[in-house]
Amino acid sequence: MSGFIKIKSKALLLDNTLKLFFVTFVSFILKSGTTILTILCAHFILVSDIFQSLLIEYNSLLVYFIYSLFVVIAFFLLFMFISGLKTGEKAIYFMQSKGSNAKFKYLFIFLRPSQSFRSFLLYTKICLLKLLWGLFLYLPPCFCLVLALYLYFSTVIYTTVFLTLIFGIVFLTSISCFYYNCISVRYSFAPYYLCTDLSISVKDAINKSINNSDGFIKDGVYLKSSMLLWLLSCILIIPVFYVVPFKKLTTAKYITFCDGLHYALPQGIKAQTFIKNNGII
Repeated sequence: MSGFIKIKSKALLLDNTLKLFFVTFVSFILKSGTTILTILCAHFILVSDIFQSLLIEYNSLLVYFIYSLFVVIAFFLLFMFISGLKTGEKAIYFMQSKGSNAKFKYLFIFLRPSQSFRSFLLYTKICLLKLLWGLFLYLPPCFCLVLALYLYFSTVIYTTVFLTLIFGIVFLTSISCFYYNCISVRYSFAPYYLCTDLSISVKDAINKSINNSDGFIKDGVYLKSSMLLWLLSCILIIPVFYVVPFKKLTTAKYITFCDGLHYALPQGIKAQTFIKNNGII
């Protein structure tokens, strides 16, 4: 499946590389620029003469409370703006993965308050879910690492025993990384459902992502891992303006492929059927 999706993505990328890279570049500049601007504004307000005079004239706790409230509101609006841009970018790649000619203006259609807030809720919920799964998966290897270091520095421990502990930690960490990537794939469909259905709720988008990714998680992890070599290659060999759109378009194509295959195939039949039939559903 991975090779088939990459071939289809390369075909869709023809004559669209610069356009998609421009979309990603503009999105990155806007997101990083607004983030830097917000941080600088918060800093300059804090060190300004007006703020210092307010501290002298009024209660310092009240002034700091109002300032903290201003910072929270500013970063909340910033994250809404970033979420809206991120969803717009995914919408362009999703349309391109279906063969449609996505226009540049679609990058900004999710910046309306209702849509950007919906995007913000989705990414926040996914981030919290992944954080909880990460704590659950990575706590055992972290506990083993702390225990191994404690035994190494506090008692006399044989080299073979210590190496065995290190091997066990590496093994547990590898398993945790694999399952964490599986969790990431389970939630990766949700943003694309959000950008294609303006009425779907955040909860329904996540539930739909979990249901429709069932049976394709292993392929998603493999595809995600294989793209690491492409990202490394753009440092010395392949220019970044090709690799970045190719990676994002491949991810979108994987979503559309699995989503279409989920409804096209009978219940329980995996993606291997598609490959055996030479791509004929």
